[in-house]
Amino acid sequence: MFEERVMEKVKCEMVRVEHEMSKKLKEKVDLEIARVAQEMKQKLKIATVAMVVVGAIVGIWTSLTV
Repeated sequence: MFEERVMEKVKCEMVRVEHEMSKKLKEKVDLEIARVAQEMKQKLKIATVAMVVVGAIVGIWTSLTV
């Protein structure tokens, strides 16, 4: 009887801890996804500006050589 109650309490505590850990892990994963998405947006902006600059340089070069 006593052992059963102890085992039941242990099981309940394990379930609680598992739930808490999975919640914290999900929060960490969500934060990491948001960070990576922000980083990708920043890199996309830089790449877009670089393409515009290269396009402008090619356009100027072409107009000067014709």
